[in-house]
Amino acid sequence: MARGRGAAPDRRAGGRLLAGAVLLAVGGCKLVDQRTFEDTAKAPAAAELARANLPKLPLVTISFAIPDADWRPEVRDAVGAAQARKFDVAFRVVTPIPASASQDEQDKVLKRGSADAALVAQEIHRDGIPHEHITIEARSDAGTPPREVRIYVQ
Repeated sequence: MARGRGAAPDRRAGGRLLAGAVLLAVGGCKLVDQRTFEDTAKAPAAAELARANLPKLPLVTISFAIPDADWRPEVRDAVGAAQARKFDVAFRVVTPIPASASQDEQDKVLKRGSADAALVAQEIHRDGIPHEHITIEARSDAGTPPREVRIYVQ
């Protein structure tokens, strides 16, 4: 077989034809994802989305384990530092609820934690943050969290 100018164009044409056939074949394929196996996959619940949006570490954690401890200066310093970095900062005030506790114990912790979180939120508001930039929520915790309130920045 002679290697002349006539042989090379045939190879290129064959390569182009093969590439075009592969593109057509792949173009008709469907990607495999979770909808392939469960076409009615549920959207995440609001609580799951909220957890996903929280950073791993809070801005500050306020302990309520010691009665009459003055935690206000710690909140004031944290709020001031956050405002210095972002003037329209928003805060999430979160009270942890032990997920492994009984329902009665969870209800008791939620009631006490909600009151603690409300006090912290009031202090954040006193430090100049508008109410619409403060949210209070409870979040389940896998362990046995101490009596505390966690402040996250958004």
